[in-house]
Amino acid sequence: MEQQSHKQRWLVLAIVVIVVLIGAAVSNMLTGGGTPAGRPTATPSPSQTGSQEKPAPKSQRTLLFQVRDDDRRIVYSSLLATSYGAVNGAHMSIPSNLLVPIPTWTPMRLTGDANDTLQSQHAVEQLLGVDVDISLVLDRLALAGFYDATLEPALAAKAKASPDIDQWVTKALATLPAQSEDAGQLLLSLGHMARSSASNADLVDLLLDIRKDARAKKLDAVTLPVQPVRAGLASSVLRAPTDALMKAHYARTLLTAGQAATPRVVLVPAGASATQLAQATQALIDAGMTVIPGTPGQQVSSSQVSVPISAVALGIGRKVATTLGFLFEEVRQIKGNVVDAQVMLGPDYSPL
Repeated sequence: MEQQSHKQRWLVLAIVVIVVLIGAAVSNMLTGGGTPAGRPTATPSPSQTGSQEKPAPKSQRTLLFQVRDDDRRIVYSSLLATSYGAVNGAHMSIPSNLLVPIPTWTPMRLTGDANDTLQSQHAVEQLLGVDVDISLVLDRLALAGFYDATLEPALAAKAKASPDIDQWVTKALATLPAQSEDAGQLLLSLGHMARSSASNADLVDLLLDIRKDARAKKLDAVTLPVQPVRAGLASSVLRAPTDALMKAHYARTLLTAGQAATPRVVLVPAGASATQLAQATQALIDAGMTVIPGTPGQQVSSSQVSVPISAVALGIGRKVATTLGFLFEEVRQIKGNVVDAQVMLGPDYSPL
C-alpha cells in the first residue's frame, strides 16, 4: 500500500513538471523569447552593443575659419590651431587664389559654393596633411554681426570698413564672451549665415580654447609658403617648406594613415617625364585618390611606393601599386613616411 502511495506521488510530481514545461514553452512562443515586459534587463557590455570608449581629447585642435562674399566665393580663410604644453598655437592665412585639390586643382575661393559643405575643409586637409577638426564659414553679414558682438562699437565700425579681415578676426576671437553659454548665444544669433561642420557646443568649446590662446599671446601668426602660378592669377604651396611649417606648428594634428577623406598620395618626379606624371596622376585620381605633387627627387631606375608602418597604410600602398601597375613587392614600409603613400615615379613607369 505504502509502495503504491509512493508511486502515485511520483506520478503527480511528473505531471506537474510536464504542465510547467508546457506552460513555459507556450509563454516563450507568445513573447518571442524576449524578456517579459516590465522586467529590467541587464546593461549590455560594450562588446554586445558595439560601442567604444570615448576617445581621449586631442592635445591640439584646429579650426578652419572662412568668410564668403555675396557670390558665395571664399574671400578669407585662416587655419587656427590651439596651443599644447610649451608650444604656442598658430593662425595661418590661406590665400583665396591658392590651388587646392578637390581632387582636381581649384582655387580656394571656388570651394565655398558646392553641395559638399565640407569641400573647403577636405581640400585644406589634403593639401596640408592636417586634420581640421571644425570648419566655420561666415557670410558677410554674419562677419559684421560677429564684429558687432565682440568688438567695441568704434572698433567694430573700423573692422567692417577694413579689407584686412585677418587682423580683425584675430581681435574678435580674443574678445569672445568668456562663458560658454554667452558664446553659444552669440553664434546662434548669426543664424543661417554662419555654417559649422560641428555642433554649437563643440564649436564653442574650440573657440574658447582659441580665445584663451589669443589673450595669452600664445597664438603665433605663421605664413604659408606659396609661389605664383598662371602669371600670378593663382598660387601653389612650396611643398618642402610647407611640410616643415606644418610639422613645427601643427604637429599634434597631422593626418595619420587612412584618416584623410580620400587616400593622399604624394607623387614625386624621379626621372619620369611630364607625360608620365600626368598619366600617373590621372590614374590615381580615377581610382579615388588625391594626388599631391612632391618636390622633384633624384632619378630612380625603378619606381617605388613607400608608406608608413601600419596595416592601413600597407593596404593603401598596395592599392596605389595596383593602380599604377607595380608589384606589391615594390611597396615599402618606412618609419616617418608621409601619409598616406609616396610614389617615386621613375622613367620606367608605363601606364596600364
